[in-house]
Amino acid sequence: MRIAVIGAGAMGGLFAARLAGSGQDVSLIDVAPAQIEAIKANGLRLTGDDGEKTYSLPIGAAERYTGAFDLLIVFTKGMHTEAAMAAARHLIGPQTLALTVQNGIGNVETIEAFIPRERIAMGMTNWPSTLVAPGHIRVPGDGQIRIWAANGVPSPGLQDLCNMLENAGLNCELDPAVEVAIWEKLAFNAALNSLAAATDLTVGEMADRQEARQIVFAILSEALAVAKARGLDVDVERTRQSVEHAFAHHRPHKPSMLQDRLAGRPMEIGTITGAVAREGLRQGVSTPVTAAFANLLSLFERKNV
Repeated sequence: MRIAVIGAGAMGGLFAARLAGSGQDVSLIDVAPAQIEAIKANGLRLTGDDGEKTYSLPIGAAERYTGAFDLLIVFTKGMHTEAAMAAARHLIGPQTLALTVQNGIGNVETIEAFIPRERIAMGMTNWPSTLVAPGHIRVPGDGQIRIWAANGVPSPGLQDLCNMLENAGLNCELDPAVEVAIWEKLAFNAALNSLAAATDLTVGEMADRQEARQIVFAILSEALAVAKARGLDVDVERTRQSVEHAFAHHRPHKPSMLQDRLAGRPMEIGTITGAVAREGLRQGVSTPVTAAFANLLSLFERKNV
């Protein structure tokens, strides 16, 4: 299968390396000069529990490639999805499939402007992967990926896709309720990322301050209430325990939206915090804390422009 992984960061690099290692024909699409040059010069280095391996993979902007790919795996941040798909438009054929396991919501709808929904799979992954330096990824442990058809109707191609990911050691499972997992992860991300990005607090610092904990769990509760209004059987206690686990075990971590703000990069407001607030309006669910943070973070971003 000819596969293009769009977004060669921590997660895209992991999936590309594992798929290439299992014998698939994998190309990387990225626009970051440092990442492109590092992988061109030295290959993609993946450090895991089983040691370090280097993978020689083609990488470059979408325009360097020609011909239709069988599968596009989209790993860009949500605010870059539309531009990334537009740049790769010439690589989409009548049979091209797409897989998104991006954070947040709204990515399927963006991809659908380029590929019909019946050829899109959506999912959620909890693989731990960190970009140590350009071209170097660390994977400290195992994870899994859960996927399902974006239109809710599984096809034989969906099972083939999952089998391919499973054979690459990515631990794939077909899950008709994957949208539940997506929303539980969205609630988790909205809660921790929003407060961190607004206050510069690490996960441990949030855990140690009662006011911070109250805000985190308020956003979490609002997001889960929106999910329930959508008819999703989200597990409130399980999601709260995920936050408590992060408080206990990921204390030094700076959530990604804080990292982005400190680096002057755009934050994933629209597909995480803002997405919860917008869906709350559509569902008639009040999200005052989440909406306030979405507006506050938007002000931060405008100030940095």
